Amino acid sequence: MNNSRRIRSMLVFAQRGLLRRPLQTTIALAGTMTIMAVLSGIKVQMYEDLKQVGLDVVNVQLVPNLENLFIGPLVTEDTQWMQEQSKGGLLAPFRADMAVGANLENQQTLEFLILETTHEWGNIVPLNISEGRFIYKGETEFCVLDEWIADRFFPEGNAVGKELFINASEGIRNLTVAGVLKDPFEVRKKFDELDFAGSARSTLNRMLEFKSIYILGDFSEPHEPIHGAVIKVPKDIDALSTAKSIQKEAKRRDLPAIAWARSQWVDNVMRGADLTTQVAGMLWIVVLLVTSVMILTISLVAIRERYYELAVRRTEGARRLQIVSQLLLENMILSLTGGFLAIGLAHGAGYLLETRYLSWSPAFLPHEMALAIGLGAGLGALATILPAYRAASLDPVKILRIA
Repeated sequence: MNNSRRIRSMLVFAQRGLLRRPLQTTIALAGTMTIMAVLSGIKVQMYEDLKQVGLDVVNVQLVPNLENLFIGPLVTEDTQWMQEQSKGGLLAPFRADMAVGANLENQQTLEFLILETTHEWGNIVPLNISEGRFIYKGETEFCVLDEWIADRFFPEGNAVGKELFINASEGIRNLTVAGVLKDPFEVRKKFDELDFAGSARSTLNRMLEFKSIYILGDFSEPHEPIHGAVIKVPKDIDALSTAKSIQKEAKRRDLPAIAWARSQWVDNVMRGADLTTQVAGMLWIVVLLVTSVMILTISLVAIRERYYELAVRRTEGARRLQIVSQLLLENMILSLTGGFLAIGLAHGAGYLLETRYLSWSPAFLPHEMALAIGLGAGLGALATILPAYRAASLDPVKILRIA
């Protein structure tokens, strides 16, 4: 009976404490969980976006410098040994050239990279078509735009079927837009500064992936210069080992070409994102530290208000350890209850941030939520030990006389 009565009194005290200090238990933990979910959401969204570049694709290209772009040491027949090294992978060569385009309807002009390739590009690189389609074989007068290009030439939308005049090294051409490729990095819609990929790839690669116009070219001549190729490796072949094999062969042939697997690039980008979010994660640590100070202050006041009750328990035979254990258990119940309530509050805050401010969904990962609750309970316990031990060490006779 005494034990059940004691536990009941602990629960009653915890309930009163929760009502008395909601900012310290629920709102502070909810803020911590929301920050953790927002940061984790960035990484989750980035990885989902990055997978769209093709984890089974190998890029082979010239070392990016002006000399290689103009001299063209790679030629079309080099694609034969590249394909052999990839064990029969699907390959599409490409040539890159700077060009100026114009939309005569709205007098919009823009400088960009024009990427000349084959129709196989659409079967190698995973394409997320937001409008229209990729170029079919033989459609030499059609083009496909990256979303960045389409938004500037046709800000009103509906680019498919529209005409563009392109002035490149081969002269002026009139091209019809066949489709628009969606930018795979949705997470950059509102926050371009979150593009961690900039440190992991060259400027040429960035333009090739996001700010280009794609057209069909003629690669029938074996000695025609090319700037590189993309290769989709077979299902049972590792893309990273294929890239290393091609790189080794290029070095043996004394060609200034680099080969890299997009899966490895994705890993590099995610490691950079992990480091950045870890630094940003210091914010929720600061929130927890501030919360612990507030809990300590409230605990001091709350325990001091119970001196008389604790003194009575001491006179009835309760030992110091029992007093400290009771106060610790009560505070643990208080912190855990506030932590579970904070999960619901954090989900509400995350939904509000997603609908109004963010371009990604906060990710409430179970292990991170458990970590937040555990840290909150641990800080609550640490903040209780000192005032609880002090209260248990007071002379009960003096306390009763004062009361």
